[in-house]
Amino acid sequence: MVVKKKINVIDLDNTLLPYNSFTRFVLYFMIHWKLFFPILFLSFLRILWILRRDSYQKRILLLTRKTQNYETRLQEFSLMLYKDIKTTILRFIKENTDDKTINVLCTASPEDYVRYLCKKIKGWSCLCSTFDDQSGAFYHMYGPNKVTALTQYYPSNSYIYHVAISDSETDLELLRLFDMAFRIKKKKFKRLDLNSTTGKH
Repeated sequence: MVVKKKINVIDLDNTLLPYNSFTRFVLYFMIHWKLFFPILFLSFLRILWILRRDSYQKRILLLTRKTQNYETRLQEFSLMLYKDIKTTILRFIKENTDDKTINVLCTASPEDYVRYLCKKIKGWSCLCSTFDDQSGAFYHMYGPNKVTALTQYYPSNSYIYHVAISDSETDLELLRLFDMAFRIKKKKFKRLDLNSTTGKH
C-alpha cells in the first residue's frame, strides 16, 4: 500500500511576509534610472485600473528582465525578503511537517524571485506566477488558478491536503480543500493570529 504524502500550502504576501513582495520588487527596480519612468507609467495605469493585475505584473517582469545582472539582482532581492519572513509562520509549519510532508509556497508573486526565496527556505517548493517556456503565455497564480495548479501538480488521490495558510479572501476556495486551514485576518501584528476558516469537515 502506497502511503500518501501530506502537503502544506502557504501564501507569501501578507502571510509568510508582512507585506506585498511584488510591490517591493517594483520599488527595488525603480531605483535604476532606465526603468524608473517606464515602471512609473505602468504603475500609474494600474492605479487607474487601466491595467489588470496580471497584465501589470507581466509587463513589469518583461521590463525588469532586460536589466543587466538580472539573476544577481533577484538573488539579492530574495535575500531581503528572506530576512523579513515571519518566524512564527515558519515555526508553525515546521511543527506540522514530518518526513512525509511537502511544503509549497503558493503565491501570485512571480517565479523570478520566488524560486530563489524557496532555495533559502530549505526543502520548500513553489507554485507561482510564471511564463510558459514554450508559448510565452503568462500564467497568473491568483484565486482559482491556485486550486487548478494544486490539483494538477499535487492531486488529492496522491496527497493529503494537510495545512493551508493565507490572508486573502481570494484563497478561500483553496483553503477549504485542507484538513486544517487558517486565514490571517489582520495584516499588521507581531504575533501570528490564526483563525480557522470553514473547512471541509
